Amino acid sequence: MKTTSRIVFRLVPMIVFLAMLAPMVSKGQETAADKQSPTSVPPYLKFKTLPPFELRGINGQLIIRDQLPKSNGTIIMFFSPDCHHCVAQVDVMQKEIGKLQPFNLVMATYQPMENLVGFYNRYNLSAWKNLYIGRDEKYFMPPYFRIINLPYFALYNKKGEFVKVFEGNVAIDQLVSAFK
Repeated sequence: MKTTSRIVFRLVPMIVFLAMLAPMVSKGQETAADKQSPTSVPPYLKFKTLPPFELRGINGQLIIRDQLPKSNGTIIMFFSPDCHHCVAQVDVMQKEIGKLQPFNLVMATYQPMENLVGFYNRYNLSAWKNLYIGRDEKYFMPPYFRIINLPYFALYNKKGEFVKVFEGNVAIDQLVSAFK
């Protein structure tokens, strides 16, 4: 009996070590985690055009890329209605909304629709005539842009070509000057 327990006692650490080593050795297959690794190129840099997003608008209608006026640049803002940085950013945007009028403003969140509707009403966003706001039901944007911090901005010119991204709060003049 003692011999068996000694063998097991010696084999268990070796098996654990080999199990930990196996993923490091198998490099032939690219996994989903590999595709999302920080060293791989994010999709928004591979495909440098306005992405084919779908948002569920607060009125239940679908908002898609092709509905946006093509004569304007586009500012995509991914946010959360309960994020204090996002709330502070919208406060700044409201004060300087005139500077943002030449752009399509696409605001997207993954939070529940009732949170989005409450946010929309609380900040009277219906006054923003160039606003397209909705829920990213398919959770497309976070992995596409590799969003880490909110608010997150992705800017595209009027030809639909990628301009720049910003993570965190941004001055309105910085957003606007990125298009020049």
